[in-house]
Amino acid sequence: MDSFSNLPEPLLVTIISFLPFKEAARTSLLSKRWRHLWRSTQTIDFNARFFINVDASREVQRQVFLDFVRQWIANYQQATISKFSLALSQPRNSQMVVENCITFSLARNVKHLVLDFSDPTWNEDDFEGPADPTSYDLPLSVYGHEQVLESLTLFSCKFNPSGFKNFGLLKQVSFGWVEVGACTFKALLVNCGCLESLSLKHCWSMENFLRVCGRGLKLKTLVVYKCRFYYPCFAVEAPNLSCLRYTGTLPRFDISRNNRGLDEVELDFGLESVCSCSMADRLYQLFFEVFPMRALTVCTYILQVVSMGEDFIGMEPSFPVTHLTLKTAMHDYEQVGIRYFLNSCPHLETLEIQLGPGRIFHDEYEAPYTGLDPHELWIRHPVVFLCVTHTLREVEIKGFKGTPNEIYVLNYLVTYGRVMEKITVFTSGEMSNRGNPTVYRNIAKQALMIESASQNLLFTVL
Repeated sequence: MDSFSNLPEPLLVTIISFLPFKEAARTSLLSKRWRHLWRSTQTIDFNARFFINVDASREVQRQVFLDFVRQWIANYQQATISKFSLALSQPRNSQMVVENCITFSLARNVKHLVLDFSDPTWNEDDFEGPADPTSYDLPLSVYGHEQVLESLTLFSCKFNPSGFKNFGLLKQVSFGWVEVGACTFKALLVNCGCLESLSLKHCWSMENFLRVCGRGLKLKTLVVYKCRFYYPCFAVEAPNLSCLRYTGTLPRFDISRNNRGLDEVELDFGLESVCSCSMADRLYQLFFEVFPMRALTVCTYILQVVSMGEDFIGMEPSFPVTHLTLKTAMHDYEQVGIRYFLNSCPHLETLEIQLGPGRIFHDEYEAPYTGLDPHELWIRHPVVFLCVTHTLREVEIKGFKGTPNEIYVLNYLVTYGRVMEKITVFTSGEMSNRGNPTVYRNIAKQALMIESASQNLLFTVL
């Protein structure tokens, strides 16, 4: 039965509002009754990148998008909206439309506001950044939107943090492509007493020490993604902080957490250009500073550098982590690092391996560890870690191409995983010198045909 047909339209609109904007638009194809329902959605996402047409010039594409926005605003009938998002580069060239969009959202008591004026052509790995990244000033009308906003995202948009004192309900803030200095941090944390999540993406500062602290701070999540700091050093005093996600060069963290570790830690130092014993020692100290409690994600750089420090091999810490994610190219230089983290997580229950490209230090003076053969490590003379035999129940491998090192690790987990319940292998959709997705699937199935240590193991190859 089609139970949806019996529901009143207001309830259908509520359901549609839970969908992403593009998916909501697709519901117009379901039937004649659904044709216009999506136009009442309370989740509005105006994104110029949705209007890309290879057969039209950029000027024509932009005009089509702006006409769509004008028409939508003119015909919208709902009194309130939950989320409003506008993504448009070079906003000064369409200032009237931008201002109308902001006025439209504020008049309907928007709770989640996103203004993204960044340019998709900007190189996010370029630490020099674009010539004029902050091309728009946040209108004064937004600062007067009192006691309504719960989340605010500003990309390439200048703002006055002292004006945030009116945002008594603001819980989530995300900044991108803007300068964020110590004074900005302080004013933001003082004025937003309910702030629970702070995200910085492609931001910069000439200061070398940033404090994330404040009286009664409720911050739970801190995200720093590819930001440009003169010298990345963070002092974090947030008793409720439970999640840290950092992508960039290797920083220094000074975290005051009342002797509690962080529930979730994600570290990606793929932008780091130095690989040395001193960096390994800094990395070792950093792990004790953040001390992951439940979930840990590490990158290719960490898996290589981990074998270089004098304090690492034979001195592995013991983390109470139950979910470990390895972002790896499965290169020879990373194998010791993979073993290191299996040994450091004796209570591990879920292992996720995300296969993909990563910077490998090929120079003989930089290469972290060159003397070990992966076949020796995993097949001929393996060390069977406690988590593999006693706690590891689920393994998920993404991007599998059937390289020898991928097969070695897979065989090792199947052979010694006594309590393993599920292994899921997602093969890569890319073509390579090893073949195509069909070849990858056949290799994975062949690799899983060995005798498993677990009697209840379920294999899935996708």
